Amino acid sequence: MKKTIEFFACPETYKKLQLFSTCEELDASIYNHLKDENNRLTKTMIEVLKLIGRYSLKYMGVSFLSKNKIGELTGKSRRTVIRVCQKLEEFGMIRQYALKRKSDNQQTSNAIVILPHQKKQNVTQERLQIVTPISHPSLSIKTELKTYPEIEPLSPFQTFQHMCHCFIEDQKLISRMYGIYQAHIVHLKDIYIEKTLLSIGIEAAKIAFQAVKRKKIRSISGYFNGVLNQLLDRLYFEDMEENHWCCND
Repeated sequence: MKKTIEFFACPETYKKLQLFSTCEELDASIYNHLKDENNRLTKTMIEVLKLIGRYSLKYMGVSFLSKNKIGELTGKSRRTVIRVCQKLEEFGMIRQYALKRKSDNQQTSNAIVILPHQKKQNVTQERLQIVTPISHPSLSIKTELKTYPEIEPLSPFQTFQHMCHCFIEDQKLISRMYGIYQAHIVHLKDIYIEKTLLSIGIEAAKIAFQAVKRKKIRSISGYFNGVLNQLLDRLYFEDMEENHWCCND
């Protein structure tokens, strides 16, 4: 008997399935998944997991790419992608949810949810079973997630680097961009906390990478430099207003 599909493919469902609140948490989990399972993962599995992460930023950790699209982007067959996703799910890295369209109740592409990293010694078969989403009244995954061990913290460079890897693989360009970021914040470290500055650096990088998709840009690093400068200026003026540094006539 065919299993009933309970969930619709819509923003409300994607929001319910989110298990991360920030890009940094998502990137750290992907990094730790890859590190812990390095010996069991094939090159294709790594490529697919990274791709899913790259397309999971609108609803943090939730991708609705079809298997055909993943195959097209990785150069693999749909059957290979299905097999790889099944393996990633078996390893406790992702969870797949069958969805249906609201218009005709017919099945559509699965939602692929990246799971928070969990140290090997605490992984049990029970944890890897398919369960209903976090906001479904019959179960609460979020409560269960509170018992997971803390994600290993990443350095600022690692956090910046992992976000950039969602868009590019050019390590020299990433290092150059991080160098630009460091040059901008060298005199700001004593004024603002590191997390605030890093979040602005990451936001500037995202804007630069997204701009490349829309228009021709001669230098990504130069564009990034300009965007970062604007965002840091905005931080400065917002801080001035908030702390009443500005004088009114």
